[in-house]
Amino acid sequence: MLIDLHVHTSRYSTCGRSTPEEMLARAAEIGIRALVFTEHNLIWPEDEIEALQAAFPAVRLYRGIEVTSAKGDDYLVYGVTDHDLLASGMEDAEIISRAQRRGGAVVLAHPYRYGPDAPEVLDDHPVDGIEVLSSNIYNYAHLPAVALAHRLHIPATAASDGHHTSMLGLYAMDADALPADERELAEMVRAGEMRVCVDEARVAEENQALSAEIPEILQLMQRGLSDGEIRERLSIYVNLTVIQGLRSGKNVLRPTRAALPLPQVCARASA
Repeated sequence: MLIDLHVHTSRYSTCGRSTPEEMLARAAEIGIRALVFTEHNLIWPEDEIEALQAAFPAVRLYRGIEVTSAKGDDYLVYGVTDHDLLASGMEDAEIISRAQRRGGAVVLAHPYRYGPDAPEVLDDHPVDGIEVLSSNIYNYAHLPAVALAHRLHIPATAASDGHHTSMLGLYAMDADALPADERELAEMVRAGEMRVCVDEARVAEENQALSAEIPEILQLMQRGLSDGEIRERLSIYVNLTVIQGLRSGKNVLRPTRAALPLPQVCARASA
């Protein structure tokens, strides 16, 4: 059963480009059995989740949060639904310890996306998972993310980090059964019970589409356009991470399969 652990919507994330209803409809269409709404620095109100769940019974909904630390690192937190516990701008160690004391599971989101270093705090305050595959983890970040998970002996996770319906299904986790609630979801993340899943055919198609746009991106850079201006001119396959990566000469294609040695990997045919 496919679970997407990292999803944003236009209702509560300013970067979200699809409504929660659109995300749920698309998930049902392509066979994703569960979504976790992890808006930036906000936990969904319970009554709104219940209303959406009633409207889309085919897809199980869970509440999570993506918290940005004072140093700019992002952490996905599962199993904590207290609106006042976590907030943007906290120190990394405080985010991790607060969530874990409440029984939550903490996953470092898209490591190495913005720079070459992982948070130093992880050695003394280990998280419960490392996100190694998502729509915002490109080849230049994937390998060091896998290496980090292995060095720390922490489970690896995959998710769409979907801000638009087109991102759903690229990467997900495969579970034998859906968790009963957010607490059980956190337990499954900590235990590493789910398998990383990649839709290799779709990722390859997206890489081909992105490759076709790279020459234009480079031309726009030479003309002096800003990252934001370039982003507005191009398709959904191009985001700011791609543009910034190209400026630095990085490999901005997405991994079509998980780097070895990563256990419990499944490939998935396109829906």
